[in-house]
Amino acid sequence: MKFSKNEKKILWGLVRYPMLNDRQLSEKIKVRMSTLNAIKNKMKRSDLIKDKIIPNVEIMDYEILSVFWSSLTRQTDTRKDAEKLIKIFEKYPNTYTAMVFGDTIFFLSLYKNYTQYKITELNQEVELREMGIYDGENPHRSLYPLSTSIINKNFDYTAVLERAFNINPVADESEKESSLEKAREKIHHLSNKEKMILRGILDNPDMPDNKIADLLNTTRQAVARHRKELLELGVIRKTRVIDYRQLGFNILTMVDMEYTKKDDELGTAPPSSKLHLPSFFSVYGNTEGASLSLFMDFEKYAEGKEMYTKLIKEFCTWRKEPYINLYSPSNTLTIKHQDYLPLVEEFLDGN
Repeated sequence: MKFSKNEKKILWGLVRYPMLNDRQLSEKIKVRMSTLNAIKNKMKRSDLIKDKIIPNVEIMDYEILSVFWSSLTRQTDTRKDAEKLIKIFEKYPNTYTAMVFGDTIFFLSLYKNYTQYKITELNQEVELREMGIYDGENPHRSLYPLSTSIINKNFDYTAVLERAFNINPVADESEKESSLEKAREKIHHLSNKEKMILRGILDNPDMPDNKIADLLNTTRQAVARHRKELLELGVIRKTRVIDYRQLGFNILTMVDMEYTKKDDELGTAPPSSKLHLPSFFSVYGNTEGASLSLFMDFEKYAEGKEMYTKLIKEFCTWRKEPYINLYSPSNTLTIKHQDYLPLVEEFLDGN
């Protein structure tokens, strides 16, 4: 798809500022509101962008993020294999994202403890072997304790669009960080009605408050009030997901590395804000890191790789050469994408 200057600016603005309403965004990016409305509606009708409401995983009782990837014994048949994979992963609420990149399966999961992780992922591997696309050889599992790791980007496509559209990164000092303490206190002391409304909002991110109210047999005012409070406290946040295949991205990269940090004063993650890196997911622990990025073409990939390598070498020394693989976005099978509702329900049932 080819985009005009206004379309690029609006798409970037919708992803960069998901919390702003149309009037506020129109003023922010200096585009007429009528133009913004028309282009936004067109993009939504074509499923180029989708609204999502996601919980703050840092305030629930999950202690471990697991990143799993492994080569498959064959390319998946999208039609035949998709339903089988969906059925497998529907059984496991801890896995909130699962994708197949060509001949590689990749999934992310959150666990309350190591025992829960071990039991669940072993069961998942058994089912994948029984399906006949995975032989269990050389799986790559990385565990990131949330107390000592940083999820640097969690499916935030802002930098991806900035690189693709040649938009300079914007630092907005008016944006305020939510207090983790207040958000944690709130989610651990929700009333039964608030729990019901939270479930309804997460399950229907695009649905207006009056429709959610009808589903839950409550009032629109109650849904609107609780939604506003949960957003302001940072219990949940609004985000926008893009269909990157429609945008013409030709290269998706996965990086998995093991390292030793050079200087603890640099913190857990490398100072990637210094660079314009087009990653949309990245996590860094004390000795391991993983990321997913998108590039329009190989030239852009080579440029990004050089920048990323330079940054990482300032931050750490590699224990071994990092694993970097390139995939075609058009050959990506999405099984789950940020499906947090089962995780939240598991958490709420225990509180």
